[in-house]
Amino acid sequence: MKFTLIQQNDTHGCLELHEELFWDSKGPILKKVGGYSRICKYVKDVKKENNNVLFFDGGDLFHGTLPLLASRGNAIIPLLEKMPLDGFVPGNWDFAYGKEQLQSLTNNLSFPSIACNLKDQDTGRPLLKPYIVKEMQGVKVGVIGLTYPYVDITMPPSFSKGMIFSTGVDEVQDYVEKLKAEVDIIVLLSHMGLPLDAKLVNLVNGIDIVLSGHSHDRVVKPIILNNTYIVQAGSSASFLGRLDITFEDDKVTEVKYELVTVDETFEEDEEVKEMVNSILAQYETERSTIVGETKVILHRSTLEEAPMDKLITDAYLSSFDCDVAFSHGWRYGPPMAVGPLTLYDLHTIIPANPELFTLELDGVALLEALENNLEQVFSSEPFDQKGGYILRSSNLMMTYKPNNPKGNRIQSLQIAGENIDLKKVYKIVGGGGQLFKMHEKKKVYQDIHAIDLICSYLKEKKPYDVKVGMDILSV
Repeated sequence: MKFTLIQQNDTHGCLELHEELFWDSKGPILKKVGGYSRICKYVKDVKKENNNVLFFDGGDLFHGTLPLLASRGNAIIPLLEKMPLDGFVPGNWDFAYGKEQLQSLTNNLSFPSIACNLKDQDTGRPLLKPYIVKEMQGVKVGVIGLTYPYVDITMPPSFSKGMIFSTGVDEVQDYVEKLKAEVDIIVLLSHMGLPLDAKLVNLVNGIDIVLSGHSHDRVVKPIILNNTYIVQAGSSASFLGRLDITFEDDKVTEVKYELVTVDETFEEDEEVKEMVNSILAQYETERSTIVGETKVILHRSTLEEAPMDKLITDAYLSSFDCDVAFSHGWRYGPPMAVGPLTLYDLHTIIPANPELFTLELDGVALLEALENNLEQVFSSEPFDQKGGYILRSSNLMMTYKPNNPKGNRIQSLQIAGENIDLKKVYKIVGGGGQLFKMHEKKKVYQDIHAIDLICSYLKEKKPYDVKVGMDILSV
């Protein structure tokens, strides 16, 4: 018996063909890829060829570009009705509009939403179905949902209000035991991130396949741990993960896997193409308004620092009399090519459009915050890894050892060209509630939002360029 699993994850509102970053011997290059019309046509064609095909979304479906933010996720609902999806697990950004809106969005989907580690705080009951069972010709597949467990810790408070999150280890174990007697194959549809998924499958026996999400990893060869296959399909609707599975004598006997790059050669589903064009047409003003230009590829595909985020922090620092500027180490957002930047591009670079704040911290508190961030990125315990990349910054230079113990990674730190003084009070500029969350009460919000500020900066400093050399280095 053979069947096929296809996954997309972390699409973040990338509805159309867009630039994607790839690495070759010359460094980063861009290629046009992605879009819902190409994904839809590809999956529909596979399903026509074979009845035993399931297609799942691994989360961060309702957030990431202007049409989704402006409509609180609603704009994509009619489009998703045309996509041949069989299930969905929410990602951390799918909670951006609060509990009631998440429930409204998922209630309007034509496919089930699942998460075993998410409860309603008022009732203590699961907010969504913990799992689903899909019966195909000759094989039953149990699919357990596992959402991001740290929404209440890493995201603004409004994201998690009224909900309870857990790591899901106990819940997954319970549902695996329950499903063993009911199904032939157990699949975990997860938005935990690759390191956490790898740890989980060593704690829980009996999971056959993990369709991983959240960490935007382009897995080109399945990771096999504890007899479990783990895969993940990049981000930004640029890739699909395809598993062709042979099942014989009550066990998986062969797995063929491909990370599918959805490039320009893929045919488009014409109905979905028209729907995407209709959605985007509502934002023609933003798409046609040129706000500046860049001399470098803007991307956030590197761990320590990236040009897309340097644009943000440079703009912040230029507008306030501060010692250092910070922005969160987000992973979302497709790259932008050298050339003009539109207002729509800025809404893709920083879709949350946070309000700017200033914050005063002494050297001890600042050093502690930076060490805590490094722990969240590099912790040797996967379940202590939270958030995305290293905090983005301007006017800061740092060397660090990623494998050192917690609190002892930073080797050198300079602010505004001088070694950090633990007794000095530093003035910081940043944006939003996700950044320096532990110091929220000390923040002074400035009644200006990131996109307006970046627009002004690009107008004044055009074209944008970044200096040669790295400010943050592992040593």
